[in-house]
Amino acid sequence: MNKFYGNKLAIFIFAFPALLLFTAFVIYPLFPEIVISFQKNDGFKSLGYVGFDNYLNVLKDATFWKSNLNTFIMVLVSTCVGLPISLLLALIMDRQGERVRRFFKASSVFPAILSVTVIAQMWIAIYEPQWGLINSILRTVGLDGLTLEWLSDERTVVIAITAAFLWQYIGLNALLFYTGIKAIPNTYYEAAVIDGAGFLKTSVKITIPLLQDVNKYVLVLSVLGCMSQFAHVRIMTGGGPGDVSRTVIYQLFYKAFSASDFGQGCAIAIIFVLECLVLTLFINKFVAREKIEF
Repeated sequence: MNKFYGNKLAIFIFAFPALLLFTAFVIYPLFPEIVISFQKNDGFKSLGYVGFDNYLNVLKDATFWKSNLNTFIMVLVSTCVGLPISLLLALIMDRQGERVRRFFKASSVFPAILSVTVIAQMWIAIYEPQWGLINSILRTVGLDGLTLEWLSDERTVVIAITAAFLWQYIGLNALLFYTGIKAIPNTYYEAAVIDGAGFLKTSVKITIPLLQDVNKYVLVLSVLGCMSQFAHVRIMTGGGPGDVSRTVIYQLFYKAFSASDFGQGCAIAIIFVLECLVLTLFINKFVAREKIEF
C-alpha cells in the first residue's frame, strides 16, 4: 500500500511542472475568452453584456458553417489520404538500408522545419495559372483543358491548400510511424519470415496492429493540426476567393481582428475548443481502446 501511494506521489511530483504550465497557458486563458464571448467587445473595451447573442449570431452565420465544412474536409483528407501515405512511407523506410533510411529521415523532417511562409509561397508558385509547375506539365502532355486557376477556383481551392499542408507534414508523420515500427520486437518478424510471410502480409498482420497506440497519437496530432489550420490559408488565399476557403480559425481571426468583433471571435474560439474536445474524445473512445504490450 505504501509503495502504491509512493508511486502516485512520484508521478504527481514529476507531472506537476507540466500540469502547471498547461494550466497557466491553456486552461487559464479560456476563462477571459468565455467572459468576452458574452460581451459586445471591440478588442479595447467591453460595450456591455449581450448574453448568448454572440453564439446565436455565430451559429446563424453561413460563413461560419462554410468554414467548418472546409476544416472538416481538410481533416478528412488528412486522415484518409495523408496518414495512409505516411504509414506506407514508414513501412518502406523500414525495409531500406542504413544510407537510404538516413536520407528518408532527413528529407522527412526538412519540410516540417521550414517556415510556413516559405512552404506557402512555394505552392503559390506551383499553382500559378500561367507558368506554375502543375499547369505547365498539363500543357506539355497536351491536357490544356485540365489547367485551372487552382487557388482562385471555388472547386479546387480547399483541396489545393490541403495538399500544401499535407506535403509539409506527411514526412514528419512517416517518421513518427517509423519510430513506432522500430519499437516492435524483431522476434515477431523472425517468426513471420520462418512461416513464409512477405512484406504485405507482415505489414497487415503484425506491424499495423502493433502500431495502434502510435496510430492514435499520430491521428490526434493530425486531426488537431488540421483543425487549427490558419497560416497556409492566410498566406495562400487570404480566405478567398471571397470567403470560400476560410477555416474555423481564419473565421475567428476575421471576426476578431478584421471586423473588430471580439465577442463573436471569442464565441467562435469556445465553439472550436468544444469541437476539438469532442473529436479527441471520439478518437480516444474508438481508436486503440486496448493496450498492447510486447
